[in-house]
Amino acid sequence: MPKRKSPRAFWLLIALAVLGPPIASFALQSSPDLLRGIVQSIPEPQPVVIRPRLFVAYGALIAACTLAILYLYRGRGFVVYWIISWTMLAASYTLNARGYEDVLLGSVMIGLSQLLAVWSAALILLSVPPFAKRDRQRWGIPVQAGAATAVWFLVSPFALPLPAVFYTGGVVSALLKGFASARFARVARRMPIVGAFMLSAALGVMSVLDAIGAIMAYRPGLSSAYANTLLAFTIVMSIVIALGMHLLVFEDMTDEIRRTNLALAAANEEVNRLAITDALTGCYNRRFYDEIGRRELERHRRYGKPLSVMFVDLNRFKHLNDRFGHDTGDQVLRTLGALLQRQVRQSDYVIRWGGDEFLLLLTCTAEEAVVKAEELKAAFAHERDVSDLPTDIGLSVGVAAVEDKAETLAHAIRVADAEMYRDKLADRRPA
Repeated sequence: MPKRKSPRAFWLLIALAVLGPPIASFALQSSPDLLRGIVQSIPEPQPVVIRPRLFVAYGALIAACTLAILYLYRGRGFVVYWIISWTMLAASYTLNARGYEDVLLGSVMIGLSQLLAVWSAALILLSVPPFAKRDRQRWGIPVQAGAATAVWFLVSPFALPLPAVFYTGGVVSALLKGFASARFARVARRMPIVGAFMLSAALGVMSVLDAIGAIMAYRPGLSSAYANTLLAFTIVMSIVIALGMHLLVFEDMTDEIRRTNLALAAANEEVNRLAITDALTGCYNRRFYDEIGRRELERHRRYGKPLSVMFVDLNRFKHLNDRFGHDTGDQVLRTLGALLQRQVRQSDYVIRWGGDEFLLLLTCTAEEAVVKAEELKAAFAHERDVSDLPTDIGLSVGVAAVEDKAETLAHAIRVADAEMYRDKLADRRPA
């Protein structure tokens, strides 16, 4: 295959095109001329009149746009509330930023701006239940309250002085933001997330600022002196609220990812458990034996710990199924499986080998396993009588020790199986 051409020449041409003219001009001019030319070539900034309320309106609109982008990745209802809230706040400040020559029109626009500010605060309050995953939002009371505030702020400018309209809007916004602050604080205590703490603190401060603004509506001298300071604090708190909302969206996403991972881990663990567990008896199955047998043998050989194999079989199980039905047979198998699991230690294993046969891997000597076998027989006889099971069934048990240098457990299993068969033949009752 032909070798790929190196891109170094291409990037060298790009660098020469970008850096060539500045280097040439620097080489052709003296230092004072160069500095004077650079300074003169920089355009002087023109004075611009900044209207603070319009500046806040643009900021609110930017917050709404960024939240709308986040909504594409996190389509939760509370994000929609926040988007509409910031949009209403932008419209409110835009209406306040304009001057109106017509007094009547100005009064209506001021009333509308206060209405939008109140609705903006109300939407933040209404966003708490969807975020906290509480009950479904009930819109009866909010719609009625929204209609009442609409009537008030659209009608009151015709009947009341404008300071009264400003005062009412500030007080209602302060109350709504105060309640929202308390509810986000409750969410933060239940789910310790940084965004909820930020929103709670910032909304609390904004509630105080709105209350101060409402008071300043009746104090023209105080209003003119501290209006810019109040607006500056409002801008800072609005930025904190916007950051808190964005942080809450990301924290909500990471929380869902964490819960999903936990659910997947639990489901994976359950699948693994079902894969190695016998569905009828709750004991381990042959697949689990394939996984654990070699490991137990390696531990036996490496550390010299005793290991014994016990084979357990139900006597007259086929006769039991023929006489009483398979439901009774399944009940007997479940009873035996639960009994074996109760009788062994946590470090031992009970495996349903097949049909009515069970294999036990015991960390003990053969002598101790023989004693355990007699205990199991007696315990099963007692359980049979207590559970009102047929009295003509019993256990046959065979035990074998695993040799120190054994390569597999197959030989010990064959010996235990043979011992179990001899124990079955020793039973005087006919099979």
